[in-house]
Amino acid sequence: MNLFKQLIVVVGIFLAGCSTVANYQADLQTWVGQSEQALEAGWGVPVSIVISGPTRYLTYARNDGVYVQGGYWGRTVTPLYCSTVFSIQNNIVVRAQFQGNECTAY
Repeated sequence: MNLFKQLIVVVGIFLAGCSTVANYQADLQTWVGQSEQALEAGWGVPVSIVISGPTRYLTYARNDGVYVQGGYWGRTVTPLYCSTVFSIQNNIVVRAQFQGNECTAY
């Protein structure tokens, strides 16, 4: 059983190393040129929609808890999140941008 646990840890470390911001950016760019309906079919209902002139901004947010580092006296708590905004014009995704420390993909 000890070997099995070690294998799980190694696989987990390997997979975590493959998840990158560059991959997330590349995944987002595949949505540029797609319809708003296709985006919502793939991403679900956005947490907010803002309309400014001819552009609709669809925001998707993911909160993955917190990362706690340090001990009793020097503890640091960092929220883990990713906010992604798609800009829509004439029912077509024209831009995708994001911010956060959990915006990664495989």
